[in-house]
Amino acid sequence: MNKKIPLGIAIGLLCIAITVSCAVTVSVVSGRYNNVLGALPEKIEKYKIIDELDKIINNNYYGKKDEDSFELAFAHGYIAGLGDNYSRFLSADEYSDYIAQTQGEMSGIGIEYQKNKKGYIEVTDVYDDSPAQSAGLAVGDVIIAFDGIMIDANNYNDMEAKLSGDKLTSVNITYRRAKKDTTVNIVKGYEAKSVSSKIYGNVGYIKISDFYASTPEQAQAAVDKIVSSGLKAVVLDVRNNASTNFDVCMQVLDIFVPINDTSSPAATIVDSEGKTVTQYTTEAGEINLPTAVLINGNTAAAAELFACNMRDFGKAELVGNTTKGIGLKRDVFRLSDGSAVLLAVGEVKPYRSESFHSVGLTPDLESELKTKTKQLASDSQFLDALTLVSPSVDEP
Repeated sequence: MNKKIPLGIAIGLLCIAITVSCAVTVSVVSGRYNNVLGALPEKIEKYKIIDELDKIINNNYYGKKDEDSFELAFAHGYIAGLGDNYSRFLSADEYSDYIAQTQGEMSGIGIEYQKNKKGYIEVTDVYDDSPAQSAGLAVGDVIIAFDGIMIDANNYNDMEAKLSGDKLTSVNITYRRAKKDTTVNIVKGYEAKSVSSKIYGNVGYIKISDFYASTPEQAQAAVDKIVSSGLKAVVLDVRNNASTNFDVCMQVLDIFVPINDTSSPAATIVDSEGKTVTQYTTEAGEINLPTAVLINGNTAAAAELFACNMRDFGKAELVGNTTKGIGLKRDVFRLSDGSAVLLAVGEVKPYRSESFHSVGLTPDLESELKTKTKQLASDSQFLDALTLVSPSVDEP
């Protein structure tokens, strides 16, 4: 008869095995072997409470304990115990989704939404180049049914789940617009475009909505178009960009700022003791046009570093609202079962400025967005940015 070892004991034994193995390896170092052995009782005591909980559950719990769910919950809780909002555990499926998203490969149909007063799904935004946009969905549309089944209070959660799902699966969506109902078949999954550009008079506008692996190439193409068109200024938009991909962010920054090296790095990641974890440098090549960067309260992490360094290099002024203030870099650590840990490993130090973590970036020109719009002519923050980069802008 096979008998399971209690979870707490298993963890404790594992820690002991690892600790002793490491201790033997480095026993040539004076005193270290004895120090490690002396710490073993403390390590066992640390996991005693887990062993106790495991015994209580196994002996007394009325329901059925799902071992897989239990282990996942334990891993989530272990990371949550750090009390760090920027670190988290990812199951194997979540890790796969995370990697896909860093490549710009999205699941779902590409909308933002809210539950309206009647209990239906109201579309609040439609992403560019998404299946939803291709199917004709627009802001204000109300989704009332999936696959012919009307949404109600009892099935709302199940219906909502149909908006996500595996790539290349499809769903029939019925939406209501101006009292007219329309049904469309939408295939889920799409490759998100993170860079878009427009020309407004003699000014180029480039919006960077995220930092995916494909973003540097897209950004370079947008810049080349603006330069070849002979435009007089540039407005870069990183409002609502909360990407944590600092590596890609620095590749995009390299398009706009001059060369520098490790003697004065463009950005540095330091650990809790102030030791350097990573340094970023930039290569030759820069854009010499008057530039402004649009920011807001949802500009975070990598986008904050991008905006901060554009200002630090003397390349741009910032327009909008104070940013979110997330200046921690996360690394991914893969586990043996395919799951992973996203762990905060260091604080970001910009090119010249102090860290923006927990304080955000203050704009050079404070500007409120009066009306949410995708039209530049009615975007009050964009229009304020024009006063900095091109006071005599030619109206389109």
